[in-house]
Amino acid sequence: MIRSLIAAIVIGLTAGSATSQQTPMVTSQAIGNASPVEPVFPDKPEAMRLIALKETAAQQAEASHSSDQARLKIYRELGALYESVAMYKKSENAVQRAIALLRKGPQDQLADEVAFLAVVHFGMGQAHEAEKEQLEALRIRESIGDPIGAALAQSDLAAIYVRQHHFKKAVEFAQKSMDVIGDNAAVSAADRVSVRETLATALCEVNECARGIPLLKDAVELAGKTFGPDSGLAGLGLYLLGTAYWHIGDIADAADCMQRGTAEMKVHLGWGHPSYVGAMTHYVAFLRQRGQLEAAAVAESEIVRLNSVVDVNTFTSRH
Repeated sequence: MIRSLIAAIVIGLTAGSATSQQTPMVTSQAIGNASPVEPVFPDKPEAMRLIALKETAAQQAEASHSSDQARLKIYRELGALYESVAMYKKSENAVQRAIALLRKGPQDQLADEVAFLAVVHFGMGQAHEAEKEQLEALRIRESIGDPIGAALAQSDLAAIYVRQHHFKKAVEFAQKSMDVIGDNAAVSAADRVSVRETLATALCEVNECARGIPLLKDAVELAGKTFGPDSGLAGLGLYLLGTAYWHIGDIADAADCMQRGTAEMKVHLGWGHPSYVGAMTHYVAFLRQRGQLEAAAVAESEIVRLNSVVDVNTFTSRH
């Protein structure tokens, strides 16, 4: 299924709470649970090949006045593919077309697509728009009696609230979600990993890393067992664990986890995905604070290289 190509993890940098170290935290969240299968990190060349095919299919479908269902399938797939390679404006357009076709259709599918539009807007840095969309998805889920879907929407909202620095609100929503889906075998492992990461991030931002770090360790273990220790999700979990250690001043563990995490992220997102660029930017700050100026310069040169080779028209501004 094309939607399995969704790059479900979006990294957002926060300014960080007022800790003694004055170090920022990184948040990750698979906001929007549009895909019923575990997310994977995309292979860009393959994604671009599929995009070209689907764009042709969309043009033909419009020209031949294909059925709403046929066009819906194409636009949902295109939206996911565009998002997977950070072509956010094109993804936004495709997802909005799909939503328009779903307004009078199955409400569970509508909730999926509205939530996925929040993924796109979150990636674009439009947290306020993402919040509105996730609240709409939550209302739909509640109206159709879908407690798991509602809990996933709450986790998504928590990630948005972290981005907005509404940390107490983020803890509240993430904990509600964790209570429902944390150990629910009916929920995908990717979503169970995600809710742990979101709750842990929110807890660290309110100076409760003692509660957050065990959750991140659990998330890394679950991702490793399910997808493999070399998977993108396991690597990202390690990186986030490193930022939590940095948050409390445990520099040795932070260095180990962040180094291993960024190395794994490079394998899966090193073509220049904003998630990887954001993580590397954060890692440079860590290295400089630790006095590792040579390593920081090497990491910084990679960021410069990525920014020079990635088409600037692919992304929209992030804030």
